[in-house]
Amino acid sequence: MRPPRQIIGQASGPTGALGCGLALLCLGLFLLTPVAIILIKSVGWLLIALGLLLSALAIWAWLKQRGRQIS
Repeated sequence: MRPPRQIIGQASGPTGALGCGLALLCLGLFLLTPVAIILIKSVGWLLIALGLLLSALAIWAWLKQRGRQIS
């Protein structure tokens, strides 16, 4: 049976920094494209809608529980 390989530390050094730098460069270039701007805005609007929905559900559940305590 083979001994387990070390995963951490294999990509350290100049090759790890080069790979990380190139990945960040590609991500930065993608985020500057119009497609990324539309994607970021749509995710933002989706999170706003989700926040409103969850807030409304929390208020509804709170009022429903409050009504039971009064009765």
